[in-house]
Amino acid sequence: MKKLVWFIAGIALGAVAARQIEENPAARKAYEEAKASVSEFADAVMDGFSEREAELSKPKRKPAAAKSSAARPKSAATKKTGPRSKPAGK
Repeated sequence: MKKLVWFIAGIALGAVAARQIEENPAARKAYEEAKASVSEFADAVMDGFSEREAELSKPKRKPAAAKSSAARPKSAATKKTGPRSKPAGK
């Protein structure tokens, strides 16, 4: 029931605002300024969105491969054989 009351109140306020905008030149001017501001803001948001989307869709460059020890074959003496078990007494 509360939602219906708020819905009807919103419609009534919208009708009053529309009538004021039609009859009052100052209200019409304020409406046009607000509309222009909202349009500018929406355009700025869309521009930023488009720029960010273009940034994210660019292929990423891979960093230059550094020489690492993983590329070199290991000798038998330096290979790890895995975990060693502890003596039973300790």
